[in-house]
Amino acid sequence: MNNKLSGINFTYLLLEYYKELNISNNELLVLLMSDHLINDGNKMITNELLELKLDLPFFEIDEAFNSLLTKKYIFYETNENEFVTSLKNIKEILLDKFKSDLLISDKKQDAASHEIKLRVISTFEHYFDRPLSKSEKNMIEKWLDNEIEEETIIDALKDAYNLNQLNLSKIDKLIAKKISKDDE
Repeated sequence: MNNKLSGINFTYLLLEYYKELNISNNELLVLLMSDHLINDGNKMITNELLELKLDLPFFEIDEAFNSLLTKKYIFYETNENEFVTSLKNIKEILLDKFKSDLLISDKKQDAASHEIKLRVISTFEHYFDRPLSKSEKNMIEKWLDNEIEEETIIDALKDAYNLNQLNLSKIDKLIAKKISKDDE
C-alpha cells in the first residue's frame, strides 16, 4: 500500500477529492490530523488525542470520527500484535480515484491527438488533391509525435504549395526551418 502511494501526496489527493467522497469539513480535518499523527509515530488515534490537536468541540470530533469509521475511511487493525488506527482504505480509494481520473485524462488527450491527426491529414489531402499514401500519413504522425505544432505543419504545407514544391521532403525542410527560426 505505502509503495503504491510513494510519490503521491495523500493530503493533496484528500483535498482534491473530499467533496466527491462526501467527506464533511470536520471529517476532512480529522483525516488530515489523523494522518499527521500517524506519520508522527502515533499508532492509536483517539477522539481525546484529536481534541488536543484540533480546535473543534469534542462532540464534533466524535461525530466526525464515528462517521469516518462508519464509512470505513478510518478503521482499527492489528499490526505486529498492536492495535493501530489505519487510513489504508481512504488512501486506496483516493489512489483509485486519482488513477481513474488520469486514465480519463489520457483518453481525452488521445482523442484530441487523433482529431488533430485527422485534421492535418485532411488538410494535406485537400492541398495534394488526392488521398495520402500510408508513408505520407506516417510522416505526418511522426511530426505530430515529435510535438510539432499543427499550425507549424500546416504553415509549411501552405508555403510548399505557394512555392509549387508540394512534396513531403520540402515540407519537412520547411518545418525544420520554422522550428530553428522559432528557437532563435
